[in-house]
Formats: sequence, C-alpha cells, structure tokens
Amino acid sequence: AAVAAKGGAKAGARKGPARRRSGKLAASDVPSNTADVALLNARRLVHERQMHLMHDYPNWALNTGEMDAARGHGQDGEWRADRGPPYVRGVTMFAGQGVDQKGSANLIRRLLGIKVAFRSGKWAGNSFLTNFDGPQFRYLYRNVHSTLVVPPLETGGGPLLGWNAIHRLFLYLNHGDNTMIVAGGPASALFINANVITTDGGYDLEPKWAPGPYERQPGAEGTPMARCAVTLPGPGTEVHGVSIASLPREAISFYQAGDVSVAFMIPTGEGRIVYLGYDFSEPVVAWVHALLAAMQLAAT
Repeated sequence: AAVAAKGGAKAGARKGPARRRSGKLAASDVPSNTADVALLNARRLVHERQMHLMHDYPNWALNTGEMDAARGHGQDGEWRADRGPPYVRGVTMFAGQGVDQKGSANLIRRLLGIKVAFRSGKWAGNSFLTNFDGPQFRYLYRNVHSTLVVPPLETGGGPLLGWNAIHRLFLYLNHGDNTMIVAGGPASALFINANVITTDGGYDLEPKWAPGPYERQPGAEGTPMARCAVTLPGPGTEVHGVSIASLPREAISFYQAGDVSVAFMIPTGEGRIVYLGYDFSEPVVAWVHALLAAMQLAAT
C-alpha cells in the first residue's frame, strides 16, 4: 500500500504541469521561501520607483517617446564625460519668446527632423529650449559637439537674457565645440547683439537689407557651404543681413551682395555662431541647402 501511495504521489507530481496549463495555480508557483518573496518585493519596488521617476521629471527632461529611459532602456555603452551631461540632445531648438511655432520655426523643425510630442503634438521634451534662464540650460551649456538652433524671431522680438544665462551662453559657445545657428531677420541679429558676449565685450551687428541674389564668397571654400548654390535668392524682403563693416574681424562671410552679408560665421573660442538671413517663410530650395550645410558645418 505504501508503494502504491508513493506511486500515486509521483503520478500526481507528474500531472502538475498539466494542471498549470489548464489555468490552475500549482504549488510551485507560490513563493516557497523568503528569497522568492524578497525578489517579488524588489521587483514591485523597482516598478513603483520607475513610475514615480516618470512623474517627477520636469517637462523639458521628459522623453517624448513615453520616457523610455525611465523604463529601464539605458544609454548604450559606457557613459563618458566627453559625451556631455545627461538630459540633452545633439540638436536643440529654441522655442521660447518670439518664435512662431506654426510658421517659419515649424518649417525649420521639420527640415531638421526634430520631433514633437507623439500624442499631443506639442513642442515638448528636451529637444526644445523655452527659457535660457531655466534649469534646462544649466545642463545644455555644458554639452559638447552640439547645435542650438534659434529660428526666426518674429512675434515681438527675442528674449533678453539674465546675466546667468548670458554667462552660460558664453561658456556654451566658447567651450565644447558647440554651434549656435541663428536664422531670420533684424530681430535675430539684435538677439546676438543683446545676449552674446565676448572677452572684449560683445557684438554690434548692424541689420541691413540688400536685394538679391547673393553671391557665394571665397570664404565658403573648404566648408560645406561650398557645395551650396553659387547664388542664394532674395525673395522680396524676406532676407535680411548685416552690414559687412559691422562684422567682427574674425567673421567669415559666405554669401553677400554689395556691403551686406546674409550668411556668415563668427568663430567663438572652440565654437561658432552661424547666421542665415532668410526668414524661412517658404521652403526655398537653395536656402534649405544652406541650412543643412550649416548643420554640417557644426558637425565638422
């Protein structure tokens, strides 16, 4: 009888997997020791903390792709300091005061492939900078090999930065091989005058208009601008440059007409400022190529 009982017990044990497949809970699925209980608790706590982390991030630090980083998908490879600080992108677009998000700025965003929030369509996430004085720029100014794009400033002019933001912008442009691309007309040139400083003081660019087309200059040779059109069109009054006499001595003019430069670069320590005078109200092919060349210039 004892042997039969043992055989029956073994048969019952062999039938365990079948019971699990039928939807019944097997005894082996219930935590049997303290280690199993601790493991389940640890997994629960990790999940709770991930959810809290997702809710606690400020808006500019959120991943628009449902915050993948908070879900445990970390950066590939070993993090190094020369990759820059966390929470920043290689390309960031200014989306604050003076920016028309439904007009020219939106065209530039699409040309550069910068994505908006998937569900809401808002300019949210760390690809957009809305305030130079906020906490996001405290991370961004320490970035390296990156690009900050300032689209045409159309709605009431651009921001006047506080002293801390001006100092951080100076560090961003002079250390880390970073680039600031400024597009648009007179307000964009005045943005540079008001907010960018140098060791000698600052800039005094004089906005000026001249009819197009604008001829490529020898300074473009050896740069991505050399692969752009020989002339850039000047549709109506949508292109504003600056007086060549007001450019700093180290500036390089890429395109100009008469005494007006509509596309130029100003070296700033390890970095650079690239100015494109078109307001990007329409996707004019030659100017689109100039924008993409400016992005390549930032990468070289």
